[in-house]
Amino acid sequence: MIIFSLILNTAIFFLVLNFSYIKKKRENPAYPDKPVSQLILFPLALGVVFTLIVDVFRGFMLYQLLIFLIAAILLYWIFYVLKKS
Repeated sequence: MIIFSLILNTAIFFLVLNFSYIKKKRENPAYPDKPVSQLILFPLALGVVFTLIVDVFRGFMLYQLLIFLIAAILLYWIFYVLKKS
């Protein structure tokens, strides 16, 4: 899933950042070439960083759900199980 997310994010950044360049290059083949670092490496780096950030937040959400479940079970035990005894 992370590989699919990385590929999709990189493709979106590539298209967004290079759409006007590709359009101009198609209309005028003599249009100056864009450096590889701006054409490929920058969208790739943005895709990697965005994917890592999203996955970290997804991991935080799972930990928060786990902590909430533990707290809910503990509170249920304190208020319902211990109160009956």
